[in-house]
Amino acid sequence: MTKDQLMRDIEGILQKDPSRMYSKEEILNLLAEKKKDHELEQLLAELEVASSLKEESKSEIYAKCKGGTVYYRWNKN
Repeated sequence: MTKDQLMRDIEGILQKDPSRMYSKEEILNLLAEKKKDHELEQLLAELEVASSLKEESKSEIYAKCKGGTVYYRWNKN
């Protein structure tokens, strides 16, 4: 599976319920069969950094850290 395919899978999960925030662990569990954890974790880390560097309204995926856990959601704005 390529990085682009994995990204589409992550986007698909987040788009199903745009108001819901998914923890990093939930996404890892949902995609565990498709990709090795270290590759998926690297992509999620990249998304977290990209989200923090952009204004929320310009990013498709929003990442936020709450209580030491990173959560992701589809940015519906």
